[in-house]
Amino acid sequence: MRVPTDGRTLMKQFAALFLSLLLLAGCGAPAKPPPPAPEAASEPAASEAPPRAESVAPAPSGRAALPLENAWIASLADGIAAPILARELPPAEEIRAAYLWLIENVYFADPVGLDAWRYHGDPDAPPPYLENRALSPLRFGVGSCEDFAAAMAVLLRRMGYKAQYVSGLTISVEGEFVDHAWTVVQLDGKWYHLDPQLEQNVVKSGRVSFRYFLRDDRTMLADHRWGESLAAYYGGAITPGQRETILTELAVPACPEAYVPTPAPAEVSLPGRPDPYALRETLDAEREAWLSEHGPPGPVALNVTPPIYAVMPEPPK
Repeated sequence: MRVPTDGRTLMKQFAALFLSLLLLAGCGAPAKPPPPAPEAASEPAASEAPPRAESVAPAPSGRAALPLENAWIASLADGIAAPILARELPPAEEIRAAYLWLIENVYFADPVGLDAWRYHGDPDAPPPYLENRALSPLRFGVGSCEDFAAAMAVLLRRMGYKAQYVSGLTISVEGEFVDHAWTVVQLDGKWYHLDPQLEQNVVKSGRVSFRYFLRDDRTMLADHRWGESLAAYYGGAITPGQRETILTELAVPACPEAYVPTPAPAEVSLPGRPDPYALRETLDAEREAWLSEHGPPGPVALNVTPPIYAVMPEPPK
């Protein structure tokens, strides 16, 4: 789902924010009917550019939190990670606790306050895409699939795990592929898929079944497309350059097997719809406090456009 890049436009949209919630399992417009699921690709693990930030102290588990560029967004994730890490759980249980935190605390809707970082640090230094899209769930408890995925990756990194955002497609409730995002995490040297937003979408009777928790490529290919499978899905509708972008810039580590055992179903309390006016008041207060001391910041472009939009074919006119 595209989001506006102008901070003032974002503020004007708050009153109507929750009247336009998405009804699809994914986050965008339909693509085309799904082809048969291809074989899982054995893609090499891709590493993202190392973040630029100072080192942080090791967590109680002994793993050092991975640095982020924006200190304020890192502090938001740290506040959520701290009580999880303090329990000194086995690694898979720590990841499960972070996964459940998102399901129980983030309401699926358009993100809010994507420029709030400007009032908690350097107003002219936009955070990278991953951190900016993690802001709304971590601070305001609201977000679309891209925000869930980014927050999952940021939270896991601050807990000391290697995690990567995945930009791809999933099948909507209408049976069509739509743009989507989820996360992969490395555990004991192996990579696994996590999709907390889609998991939240299939919670029934207050019970989460962990359908998308620490899953393998083959399982995810039933209703997701990414990497080679995404390029094959688009076929001739994309240019050779777009295909190359999918296979390099949007590359995802191979996840050849699912983690065993799958957790038993758990009782969860899904988040209620936040009050958009209360959110606006919070944002206004933070902005006004900063403006009273520093004055208005200059214009800045937010880095919040999902990577998949660089390769999605133009819809037919």
